[in-house]
Amino acid sequence: MKKWTKGAFLLTLIFCLQSCTKDFQDIDNVEVTSWQPEVAVALVNTSVSIQDFLDNFDSGGHLQVGNDKFMTLVYESNVFSVSGDKVVEIPDFTIPVVDTSIVVPYSMLNTSFDLDFFSIKSGQLDYSFQSPYTEDMDVIIEVRNLTQNGTKLQFPAVADYTGSSPVNVNGSIDLTGYIMDFVNDEIEIRYIATDMTGNRRYLDNMQMDFNSFEYEVVQGNFDQHIFDLPSDTILIDFFENTVAGNIQIEDPKIRLIINNSFGVPIQMTAQHLQAQMVTGENMNINTVLDNGVSFAYPSATEVGQFKTTTIEVNADNSNLADIISSQPRQINYEWNAVSNPNAVPNLVGFVKDDSRFDVDVELEIPVWFSAQNFEIEEVSEFDASFLDDVESAEFKLITENGLPVEAGVQVYFLDDNGTVLDSLLNGTNEALIPSAIVDSNGRVTATSTGEEIVEIAGTRIDNIRTATQIGINGTVSTANMGTVAVKFYADYGMTFKLGVKAKLRE
Repeated sequence: MKKWTKGAFLLTLIFCLQSCTKDFQDIDNVEVTSWQPEVAVALVNTSVSIQDFLDNFDSGGHLQVGNDKFMTLVYESNVFSVSGDKVVEIPDFTIPVVDTSIVVPYSMLNTSFDLDFFSIKSGQLDYSFQSPYTEDMDVIIEVRNLTQNGTKLQFPAVADYTGSSPVNVNGSIDLTGYIMDFVNDEIEIRYIATDMTGNRRYLDNMQMDFNSFEYEVVQGNFDQHIFDLPSDTILIDFFENTVAGNIQIEDPKIRLIINNSFGVPIQMTAQHLQAQMVTGENMNINTVLDNGVSFAYPSATEVGQFKTTTIEVNADNSNLADIISSQPRQINYEWNAVSNPNAVPNLVGFVKDDSRFDVDVELEIPVWFSAQNFEIEEVSEFDASFLDDVESAEFKLITENGLPVEAGVQVYFLDDNGTVLDSLLNGTNEALIPSAIVDSNGRVTATSTGEEIVEIAGTRIDNIRTATQIGINGTVSTANMGTVAVKFYADYGMTFKLGVKAKLRE
């Protein structure tokens, strides 16, 4: 009897389409006793819910079940933008102070944006000058653009004469916590140098080096900036075993959830949005993103806050329904984003060093479709050794179908080269499982019952003994020759009961 354990495993693969192996138990109500076999065994009695069958992802997707138990397949991905400190960078700059009071134009900073101000997270001012006098000098330096708590930066420096001239003086000021404000697009620096009697003097070669800036927030007039966004892929395993037939998915969606803390207008465009089919063909997805969409941004009084925008791509604004119904294995995408997309002159906005926008991408495939001979096929290894002592076998399968589709199945036995040696059933894709009974809304109201008896004997047993692979081919059709779309709910399922009688070799 040990070899019948292998037989039970094989038959479970065949009739349960590999979805019910986890719930084997002895059958009490499959009528095998009336067959009077040499060997009679009740093999399988199991129920499989459609939720268990679908909730089996390798690609990061998940099954979402609503309050009404309606099911949606959800595949997710995420794109991160670069951080704010990579969008706006404050360059180092040097100002030669050629007089006791100078005003230099902002343009000498050579920044990519016309900045109004920035708060300094870290940075420093390195200063140096020479005193040509043969006496001590007291110096007060003031940078009128730098303030802290409303007070302008002012600091002392002393030139101590020690017997040689000129006296070289240098030092550094930590600018952390200061605000650099470019009033009238100018930078103003003053100094007062006095000798021991209080007379004012001029100094030589004074230089101010502003460097190593990191900011907390910067405000200014923002021209266009292109954000460098990475490409990504959504893997879809729902169609990975399909080989033929037509299926029309109802109401698929791609949803983009954008969280943005940049204080400037930004527009995002689909630079590349393409589906790769199970056939290897590529198809472009045409959406509202082709022409660009703008998303919300915080105002000057909302610095540090995120604004959320949701963009939905659906059958009304794209060809997504046709794309998904063409059975993609993955969706490849790359977005392009630009600030100030309309090139508005003197557009005032802000950026924090940690500003960013996140784009969560969700693909929703409702389990709601019409299907006409939608065909699924899977090939597995096959161990035929359990047939060594079998002369003939007869299997009896009873099914209770709680799904609103008619299902057919065929099983092929193949050799190492994939050549078909025999099939389990006569013909192609015998319709073993009739559709459940549905109401006018397409909701299942009662299960249907099917019964099938399959006999294998003679040369067919010999053919199967040489097989090394088994191919399971199933077809699904919805009502009215596949023209009616039906919804699938988590409480739908099927029950399989299987018995076998066999004649062993003498």
